Amino acid sequence: MTRVIFATLFCLGSISATVRADDPAPVNDAAVRSAVSRSLPFLEDEGVAWMKDRHCMSCHHVPFLLWSHRSAQAQGFTVDPRKLAEWDEWTRKDSLANRLLFRLRTYDLGRPEAATLPQAVKDKLKPLILRPFETEAGFLAELKPLLTEDEMKLHRATVLKISERPVAIFDRVGGGLEALGPLLIASQGTASVLIQPEFRGGVIDLLSQIQLADGSWTTGGQFSGMRRWTLPTANQTTTMWTALALASYDTPDPKRSAAIQKAIAYQRQQTPNPDNREWLAMRLLFERRFGSDEEVAKLRQQLLDARNGDGAWGWEKGVPSDALTTGLAIYVLAKVRAGDNSSIFRDARKWLLASQQSDGAWLTPAKNFTNTTDPERLLVRDEIYHYWGTAWAVIGLLETLGKSGS
Repeated sequence: MTRVIFATLFCLGSISATVRADDPAPVNDAAVRSAVSRSLPFLEDEGVAWMKDRHCMSCHHVPFLLWSHRSAQAQGFTVDPRKLAEWDEWTRKDSLANRLLFRLRTYDLGRPEAATLPQAVKDKLKPLILRPFETEAGFLAELKPLLTEDEMKLHRATVLKISERPVAIFDRVGGGLEALGPLLIASQGTASVLIQPEFRGGVIDLLSQIQLADGSWTTGGQFSGMRRWTLPTANQTTTMWTALALASYDTPDPKRSAAIQKAIAYQRQQTPNPDNREWLAMRLLFERRFGSDEEVAKLRQQLLDARNGDGAWGWEKGVPSDALTTGLAIYVLAKVRAGDNSSIFRDARKWLLASQQSDGAWLTPAKNFTNTTDPERLLVRDEIYHYWGTAWAVIGLLETLGKSGS
């Protein structure tokens, strides 16, 4: 029902948000807590519905369902730990199901590459059909008991070839790069199963495998197909997210360290694009972790100067303010202590609190981000950005608590 109402009233809601942004409203911590309290039920309902209806983590729903609720929990909001544990486990299983290196299908037994396999060997392989394996060692451990020693010698390479699922950067590997980055950053310091060594080690292995020789990670999914930025800008942003996610782990790992160093070297050679505010915010966070104080100060000022006249941020230069970019901006600025000037957060809070809808959400028009003008596609993407923007608004507002001078 929420999605039907949203599709029908999006344009009207956008007008309402614009009018309300000029209304006087308190912007103190109590007002922020009230706004977040109204948003959390929306984020839960729509996030859980996405799990059930779409069976897909996606970069814009499940990671931000978890991030928003964990941030709220850290700020003293009552969040049901059983629900968090259920969402974590669902996410873990979905990620594992989408980072398979080996899975034999009935179809594979009929491929030309399988022509050399005797029917007796094909029959012996049937217990492996559709069973997922993350590693070659795991696959071979289950294959060896099924075949004789001679059959293994003769047909091992062929069976591996037809069973291997290529790990391509455009696949939903582990849920997708754009999902794993925020997911892992949000899980650090918690009791989540997503930070346990088994899951963490698998993520490091996966990201190491799909990192390109130049040190970058290529974007996919929403970051490439639904945004109107250039591929270099998208790839840089994806690489920064991924490097920060890897850096959030606090245990030594040679693969992790090597991947991060390659990503830093790649990023240092790229052409900046501060006109894209998501790139700018992520570059500021990236330099805070890997760069110099001088570079952080320069980028922080660039992000402050990128504000629109209403005290909020749009995704690109010349684009109206939106909740997604504003939430991301104040989250990053809080991390680099730009909130020492409390007027920054006060103005952003004023815009966000005034434009919040009655259901606790923020309407975030896809047309401000996306590369399509097709009305039907825009309606679908409006629903996605509606959720994404609401989650970022909540995460950003939570980060400002105690830092606005009010």
